[in-house]
Amino acid sequence: MRKIELKQLEYFLAVAENLSFTKAAEEIHVAQPAISQQIKQLERDLGISLFHRNNKRVNLTEAGQLFRKKSLEVLEHVDAAIKVIEELRGLERGTVSIGMSSTMATVLMSDLVKEFQTQFPHIKIKISESITSESLHRVKDSELDIAIVSLPIPQNEENNLQAISLYEEELEAIVPFNHPLAKENIESINLIELNKYQWILANNSNTLRRLINECCEEKGFCPIVKMEVDRVSAVKSLLISSELGVTILTPTSVSYELSLGLVKKIKLKDISIRREVGIVSRPHSVLPPATIEMINVIKQLGYNYPEVAARKWTQIKNVCV
Repeated sequence: MRKIELKQLEYFLAVAENLSFTKAAEEIHVAQPAISQQIKQLERDLGISLFHRNNKRVNLTEAGQLFRKKSLEVLEHVDAAIKVIEELRGLERGTVSIGMSSTMATVLMSDLVKEFQTQFPHIKIKISESITSESLHRVKDSELDIAIVSLPIPQNEENNLQAISLYEEELEAIVPFNHPLAKENIESINLIELNKYQWILANNSNTLRRLINECCEEKGFCPIVKMEVDRVSAVKSLLISSELGVTILTPTSVSYELSLGLVKKIKLKDISIRREVGIVSRPHSVLPPATIEMINVIKQLGYNYPEVAARKWTQIKNVCV
């Protein structure tokens, strides 16, 4: 059977409501012969008459009555589908899913949610914490719309994903407030000197850990790790509860702890370890409007975010005091 067109359903319903081809033609502003032709074609395709035609009077057959009911349902579903798309296009509904590491979530998540919901209150936001490799995989598989990750992305992913750089920041040694280096008020230190203490690091699947390993190798040693965990958030918790622990993190990831005096940061004087942060998504040409707007908001917040985060936590500390 030939596919039935929506136009045929519209013509059929116009005739069914008016019980007149002439009135139907006037109502929908179509020539009467065109309506008659389409109705006849529809009846041929269905293999049954939909109207009784007697002495210029038109009435629905039993089949026509049933078909009228189902046609109304079809057009209602079509209208509903169009409305949903229009709402999405107008940013009146939808969902944006974002992946980011725990260190980035600590400094970006609250500001990001607040700003986006202010601009687009009807869009739902889903945020999940995962390491860079997991986030990239989930964006590629369309499980996530956006990921905020360490850059650069692997070369084998470049053809499938689009990356936008947000900011760079330098990693520093981080020690608890009661650490000997904190008590001595050491401002800078050579990387290898940290090997005297108990390293607390994320495992090798973490991008920051790989950066640390590369820099230690460059200086001719391998860090002797006392405690190894799978998340940077766990690194911070263990560090605060220790006395001899030491790690290397970005200052933004411990902004809150620094503002409260729970940890101290110490510059590395013989090497610079830098981490670039950016947004990764599928190509913009295939992204829905809500995702594109989220990327714009992230870009607004992300540029120079290390300085913004530091000021934010200092202000919170002053209010609490």
